[in-house]
Amino acid sequence: MSPKPLFLRFFAMAGLGLVLCGPAAAQTVGSVTRVQNQAQVGSKTAAVGVPVQMNDVLRTGANARLQVTFRDGTLLTLGENARVGIDRYVYDPAKSKGVMALDTKGAIRFATGKLNQMRDKDVTVKTPAAALAVRGTEFWTGPIDGQYGALLLKGKVRVSNRGGAVTLSKPGYGTDIGGGPRR
Repeated sequence: MSPKPLFLRFFAMAGLGLVLCGPAAAQTVGSVTRVQNQAQVGSKTAAVGVPVQMNDVLRTGANARLQVTFRDGTLLTLGENARVGIDRYVYDPAKSKGVMALDTKGAIRFATGKLNQMRDKDVTVKTPAAALAVRGTEFWTGPIDGQYGALLLKGKVRVSNRGGAVTLSKPGYGTDIGGGPRR
């Protein structure tokens, strides 16, 4: 067993727990609320109630679905053979600040929760083909007909890549965003 750094050993003995003091301490940002077939949260098998941490990678297998509810009520649903990395999540209602950055591959459905109500908000979903700037939105993005696309279900979303940018503001409207699915 390798020795713990002195400051961690002291806090552990003081009964404060390692979660409060370690630089690698994981922050719980949400939990699994639905799972169908093979899915993972980090290295754990996904099951309802499993906590989701900052920097976790969510994965689904064939014919699988995974839904995560974040602390602010944001819903993220992964379709089959999808991957989502949780790069950043901040929900601070006291400071009216909300930040979320996701790195996705495959089909997802996303619906913002209370992050949309924050004065200082920045919600970005990166796909292999484009980045989506989310504004009080519910949308779907993923592979369709050999390339990536985005479909607005509610709200507004700005889709941009090297080829340009478009803002979707009417529900039911979508855009092809190029770059076929990569595995």
